[in-house]
Amino acid sequence: MHAFKESLCSADFWLRLLYTFLFMLVWQGVEILLALLVVIQIIARLFTGNANDDAKAWGESASLYACQIGRYVTMASEQKPWPFMEWPKPQPAPEPIIKPAPSEPEITAEPREPTP
Repeated sequence: MHAFKESLCSADFWLRLLYTFLFMLVWQGVEILLALLVVIQIIARLFTGNANDDAKAWGESASLYACQIGRYVTMASEQKPWPFMEWPKPQPAPEPIIKPAPSEPEITAEPREPTP
């Protein structure tokens, strides 16, 4: 009960609550942005056969931002997302690692003895 009373009287608690609600609203805007980027990518792919590189970069950046918001509002992180820190930059995609298939051992058939 003491912690409850302390939280109610704490300015930090109320400020965190305010930021949480504000970032929940921002989250809704990011969802709309991501939905628009999906539509842009579908149209670009339909007409050009390739995804739009700018939309890919924006999509990755917005996804990282949504992740930062999610971590903050669920209290997994104390770091407030943008504008309190830098806007997340997309990372270059790692090159896929292609390993050669292991060679299969050679199977030789041994002659069987006839069964009586």
